[in-house]
Amino acid sequence: MANAELRIGDHGKIDPFADLEVPDALQASLERHREGLALLIGNLKCAGVSDQQIETSISVLVESYRQELLRAIRLMMR
Repeated sequence: MANAELRIGDHGKIDPFADLEVPDALQASLERHREGLALLIGNLKCAGVSDQQIETSISVLVESYRQELLRAIRLMMR
């Protein structure tokens, strides 16, 4: 990645992955988890939950994403 050009992404920030082509299966996974994270943040704000509940919710979300990401990467590597 030392020779990778840094490009400006959609939000005006440097995005070293701007030219990366993401397969549809992985893109769908990214979008699902992005939506899940946005929903989680909204729910946590409205509910006034404890730090422990927040940590548990995040752990579940990250584990789900980890499993999906591993499956997608394994499929891409075949």
